[in-house]
Amino acid sequence: MTTFTNILIIGATGFFGSLVLETFEKDGGFNLTLLQRASSKSRLPDHLKIITIADSYPTEELVAAFKGQDVIVNCMTTLSVKDQYRMIDAAIATGAKRYVASEYGLNNTNPKAQGLNSLFATKGEIQSYLRAKAAEGQIEWMSISCGIWIKWGMAANFTGMHVREQRFVFWDDGAGYFSCTTEENTAAGLLQALKMPEETKNTNVFLSDFATTQKQLLEAIERIQGVRYKTESINSENFIEEKKEAERQGDESATFALIETGFVTGNYGGHLEKEGVIMNEKLGLPKRTLDEVVAESLKSMGLL
Repeated sequence: MTTFTNILIIGATGFFGSLVLETFEKDGGFNLTLLQRASSKSRLPDHLKIITIADSYPTEELVAAFKGQDVIVNCMTTLSVKDQYRMIDAAIATGAKRYVASEYGLNNTNPKAQGLNSLFATKGEIQSYLRAKAAEGQIEWMSISCGIWIKWGMAANFTGMHVREQRFVFWDDGAGYFSCTTEENTAAGLLQALKMPEETKNTNVFLSDFATTQKQLLEAIERIQGVRYKTESINSENFIEEKKEAERQGDESATFALIETGFVTGNYGGHLEKEGVIMNEKLGLPKRTLDEVVAESLKSMGLL
């Protein structure tokens, strides 16, 4: 039976990567190595092995860093995912058993997602690249699709939530379903999936604590916070057309707006219950409710 011992984490100082590192450290079941860019000013735990690499992730330095690793876990920032091609090749060159792609979103293998914006297209292409390498027996792969992180979304004014202004923006009628998973359950799901290597081999692991709509989300926020929000709505068809043209002109903010659209409407692979089998229960993740998560998120913002 396959087992993993040595794990290298890329992006361990980022928002999600730091939570992954904390989760894996608390578990204590793996030997951890952390890859850090030379320009990073973030401090990593001194007791762990840290490998510093040039910001451009040169292939020769990746190969040197990956030697002896069973699994490469990528938690790098969303807008840097193109660097993964070199990372996958380096993982193969060093005999790593599994590569965990930087996903942590919707189902980027969904053709509608890939057609919506350049980032979803790139993530889908990376998954196709991994599938091809796995089919040739060169490496195993895994990815985590978890839908929306509500706590992060509140802080980032994502999915229409502008809680500091007590304002909410609906896409169309706000009735499209999308999946949500807490950051903590996402990190725990990643950990548990690596402890079940045969069940998660060459798999896009779908996680969802619950599916909700913008209308249901706003109702929960208003009820728990005890305030009424101002609301507005946008026409998603017109919005997508406008933002796609802006993206073609190189506007990164338009890409972000299209990412938000992909999640919040539920029409582009963001309603994971329609995309595949949800693995929360199999992975032993604690159940969470919309009200619990909204309350915790508002508290984290100092609004409760």
